[in-house]
Amino acid sequence: MERINYQHLYYFWVVAKHGSITAACEVLHLAQPTISAQLAVFEQAVGGRLFVKQGRKLLLSDTGRAIFHYADEIFSLGRELTNMLKGRSSERGIRLNLGISDALPKLLAYRLIEPLLRLPEPVQIHCVEDKTERLLAELALHGIDLALCDAPATPASGARV
Repeated sequence: MERINYQHLYYFWVVAKHGSITAACEVLHLAQPTISAQLAVFEQAVGGRLFVKQGRKLLLSDTGRAIFHYADEIFSLGRELTNMLKGRSSERGIRLNLGISDALPKLLAYRLIEPLLRLPEPVQIHCVEDKTERLLAELALHGIDLALCDAPATPASGARV
């Protein structure tokens, strides 16, 4: 794959963000066969599966997760560019991709990250909630910058953190 079709990437990103093709169809105002066909073409171009079906839900595969993180950054930059062109604030600030264990009390997580909100420069915090094992895997793959978990990482987790 030499060049990425950004329209395919966008469709993939919307499906991944909303968790289903049906939800993406509502957002994109397109029919289900259109989205499914475009995802199939994108998977073929990428050379791997992007989603794994689990019941009625679509979960991201390892390849899909990696691509999603890039797509999220690409489309975030696109929104910033649009805002800058419209004369809105263009201050990008610090971006922190944060993983929070689903077992960690949210009040505790908030108290841990709250000092970041008082920094003199703007901070964009993108939070993802998941199981500790998945967060540690994402941390090892550089999919997130920091993981707040309810238990320490162990050698058995297999992640180099």
